[in-house]
Amino acid sequence: MAELAFVLAPGQNAFFRELAEALHHELGQLGVGASIVSGEFPEPRPGLVNVLIPPHEYAELRRGELPFEQLGRTIFICAEQPGTHWFGSNLALTRLGGAIFDVNPASVRRMDELGIEAEHLPLGYTPLWDCFDPGAEPAIDVTFLGRASKRRERLLSGWAGTLARHRCRIVLSDNLRPNPASSESFVAGERKRELLADSKVLLNVHADEEPYFEWLRVLEAIHCGAVVVSEWSTDYAPLVAGEHFLSGRPETLHQLAAQILDDGDRRRAMRSAAFELIRDQLPMRAAAERLADAAEDLAANPRPSRRPALRLPAPSGPEPTLGQVLQPIRDRLDEPGAEMRRATKDARLAAIGTRRRLLAADDASASENGAARAEVAAETPAWRQSTARVSVITPLYDHADHVEAALDSVRRGRYHDYELIVVDDGSTDGSAEVVRGWMQLHPDSPALLLRHPANRGLPSARNSAIEFARGELVLALDSDNELMPHALERLTEALDTDPGAAFAYGILEKFNDDGSLGLVSYLGWEPERLRLHNYIDALALMRRAVLLAVDGYTTDMRLYGWEDYDLWCKLAAQGMRGAHVKEILARYRIANSSMLSVTDLSLADATHALAERHPELFRPDRASG
Repeated sequence: MAELAFVLAPGQNAFFRELAEALHHELGQLGVGASIVSGEFPEPRPGLVNVLIPPHEYAELRRGELPFEQLGRTIFICAEQPGTHWFGSNLALTRLGGAIFDVNPASVRRMDELGIEAEHLPLGYTPLWDCFDPGAEPAIDVTFLGRASKRRERLLSGWAGTLARHRCRIVLSDNLRPNPASSESFVAGERKRELLADSKVLLNVHADEEPYFEWLRVLEAIHCGAVVVSEWSTDYAPLVAGEHFLSGRPETLHQLAAQILDDGDRRRAMRSAAFELIRDQLPMRAAAERLADAAEDLAANPRPSRRPALRLPAPSGPEPTLGQVLQPIRDRLDEPGAEMRRATKDARLAAIGTRRRLLAADDASASENGAARAEVAAETPAWRQSTARVSVITPLYDHADHVEAALDSVRRGRYHDYELIVVDDGSTDGSAEVVRGWMQLHPDSPALLLRHPANRGLPSARNSAIEFARGELVLALDSDNELMPHALERLTEALDTDPGAAFAYGILEKFNDDGSLGLVSYLGWEPERLRLHNYIDALALMRRAVLLAVDGYTTDMRLYGWEDYDLWCKLAAQGMRGAHVKEILARYRIANSSMLSVTDLSLADATHALAERHPELFRPDRASG
């Protein structure tokens, strides 16, 4: 009898390792010898057949270090979606394998069209993944798991209003490198199964336009009792849409999820029907049997060894760390036109600085550097009579059309232990009058309007608000953004649950007048990512004591538009961290023009300023950590 060795590269994606573990378990139940090997192929011996899941990932992580003489007696198991570059990478290797399998019929058909002989490997039930509890009542309403893509971000952002009415867990990962284990932006193993077992619904959204049924993700959900709500797909038999899972057009998935959440009896019946189907009619044992048969054939008649027609990458050391993949942003500044853009930016910033100095000179109350204490312009009766745990601070400069919506979003929220502090930073469009009118309409909302007679800039306005804040916690809400009703509730809950976190932030829906555009702030706290770019928006709930301890927001003009980026770098460099709430908590307006457009003209000064201010975070040797 042949023996199978599942060969995995160190650092390989967790879901491929988990599939190897499940197949290994099922082979053991059949009495077939099997092992899981990390790193190099085992020494060849009679009857030994190797298995790669998937071949391209092993080859890439091993830097092309492949024993080509053994590939003719190696089974390749592919699990990538047609049309992706990962699928294309597999195609470059599949002609070298002894036997080719894929977990999805669509991929098998595509390989057949290309003249590659492949066989479908149907996955199914394994007790290794079984977390089904017929009497469980999960605490999470809706969960999404998957890599980030523009399509997924756009669809999820469009469902923000519906999702806000439920407790959700949106875990979006990136694929800059494999995800070998659970992290702040990825869940694997027991942690993933616990999450699915505590979820009523799993949303299944295709990363791209291909209607590929994500069998691995769907099976894991069914094993754990989560009802799958998926957009239309192909090749989902023997599952029956409407009986074992829900299926619909992508724009309707949030409505289908809400309907099944409202119908508890149907949801419980569907989860049971799906689980019973895979347990009774779709065992993973069948896949193990087919692998064992293929191994017998290859052990007796291995295919001739061949070298690839393409040139694979040469070995280049150990698996890259996140810091090595995310190279410091300053390494990418030598690009065509950089000097011209830098000069343009410098000129615009100089003009802004000159205008502020002239305005400050006309303001007798301003100090020489424009940093005088803000004036109290108005307050509501509730402000004088109350204290609050959360101070919502809103800098305001010429946003008369949007500031009322921002204030309304706080007032409409489910969390009521707050105060509002608006700093009018020398607006010229009547923004302050809009806020005064809002305060008169809502005297029961604790609100304070401060005034900078001369424009001092966003960081100074925020710092003025922090100075007047009475709350233990401070939320930065820009005057053209909006909170979801559950935002403050979830963010305060996150800081209460994690006393060691300096701040908490959630996912934001990007929008403009035309509708939803995508998501920001969807990745968890991983400080090394800050070496590449700012992936966390300013809208966050921070401990006021922490803000005071780090002197608030910088007013360094080199970091114009990057003041929040500088704050996150400052906290990371001092060993502090953020707690990520994996729900869409707010709306981030994309404007046609903004201060970021000036900053983004040239990244050079801002990048060098960050490295200068936070050398512990940006020093070169951090790339290996």
